[in-house]
Amino acid sequence: MLLQLQTIQEQEEVRDKSMFKSVLFLWLICIFIVVFSSGCAKSSIGKFDLSSRTVPGFLKTGTTTIEDVLENIGEPFGYREQGNRSAMIYLSFQEDYFNLLFTQIRMEESHRLDLVFNKNILEKAEIKKEGWGFGANIDPQLIQLLAQ
Repeated sequence: MLLQLQTIQEQEEVRDKSMFKSVLFLWLICIFIVVFSSGCAKSSIGKFDLSSRTVPGFLKTGTTTIEDVLENIGEPFGYREQGNRSAMIYLSFQEDYFNLLFTQIRMEESHRLDLVFNKNILEKAEIKKEGWGFGANIDPQLIQLLAQ
């Protein structure tokens, strides 16, 4: 009888150890899936990055001309002229994407560079935060598969 108790206890210990190993293995698989199924990406549109909210170094009020700006940056998004005064607008738009399992999280931010000229000389340069956003794209077919 004593021998049977020892073998039962030994069997329970072996079973407990194998159960612990199985649970640990499942946790490692879950962590592996989460880590390797995520990712990130970045995209930007615009002539140059305005996210630092600092005016580009070559823009000096009182000395920079319209031709200098067109040569360094290129064509503006918007341009308006009225008498001796004119204005140019440049936009910068950035999106950051984070992919997690079945969800794509998107963060957006845009900035605007306003340039005002008087008699072809830069009078004012200002960067404004145009907008920002946050969104998520979820695949409905994948959610249905997970629900089943």
